[in-house]
Amino acid sequence: MHHYSVFKSVGITVLSLCIMPAVLLSCMKKPDASLVNGKKALVQVSSDVLYAEDVMMALPVGLTGEDSAVFAQRYIDNWIQDVLFYENAKRNVPDTREIEQLVENYRRSLYEHEYQRNLIQQKFRTKISQQQVDSFYVANPDLFILDHTVVKGLFLIVPAKSRDIARFRGLYTRTDDTSFEEIEKLSIRNAARCEFFYDSWRSIQEIEMMIPVDGRLLENAVAETGHFEFSDNDNAYFLHVSEIVPKGSVEPLENVAGRIRGLLTNRNEVDYMRSVKSRLYEKALKDHSIIFFNNEVK
Repeated sequence: MHHYSVFKSVGITVLSLCIMPAVLLSCMKKPDASLVNGKKALVQVSSDVLYAEDVMMALPVGLTGEDSAVFAQRYIDNWIQDVLFYENAKRNVPDTREIEQLVENYRRSLYEHEYQRNLIQQKFRTKISQQQVDSFYVANPDLFILDHTVVKGLFLIVPAKSRDIARFRGLYTRTDDTSFEEIEKLSIRNAARCEFFYDSWRSIQEIEMMIPVDGRLLENAVAETGHFEFSDNDNAYFLHVSEIVPKGSVEPLENVAGRIRGLLTNRNEVDYMRSVKSRLYEKALKDHSIIFFNNEVK
């Protein structure tokens, strides 16, 4: 299809059919290029204008040569079709009251959202303190009841063919730095999976999924002895638990501190916006800016 003839047939003013980025730039330098709103125009349909820089910005990074030209021409064609379809839609939708209302509602929500965002940024520059988090945690333990057991410790999966399994067995319940370093070295040498989580809580269910044994057996052993071992044809599994919080207990504070900060922040923002709206309402009443009519609502 010859694009120029098609553009002419629909009454579209065409500045240039230059497509590739370098050519677009050269076209923009031509003295006879059309200037619209201070920018170089490529195509105009009614009051809508497509600029050279719009096409160039839409070009994917790294696209060059013929691919670049094809993409740019497709972009221009699609833009023209979208504009024509929109213009035709406006002519053929007789009742636009619902559309206008939707547009107005959306515009209103955008203004309100932006204004609220600015108010909150100005008001809440200070973060929630640790004392506030601690107080909320102590006052609301029922909000943080665990539905699963969490533990801190060490978990190892060692290939069954490893010659160092006995050495792993002798080390994995120790918590001194020297033992940790040796476990790490042995893990690298044996391609073993080694996970230290002595400083963070982890759901024991995650560990159960990696050990081919009944979960109740694992949890009972850990609760009684603080460690668990199991072997099959493929691997030897070692779990040492330094701390445990069983299912049904209150979740550790360090696990829920982030959630509490989010709850407190959201509560403060809601309370603040409620007070802002209330003050605006009271001021409008005082200024007689609100007119109440004596019509009953039925």
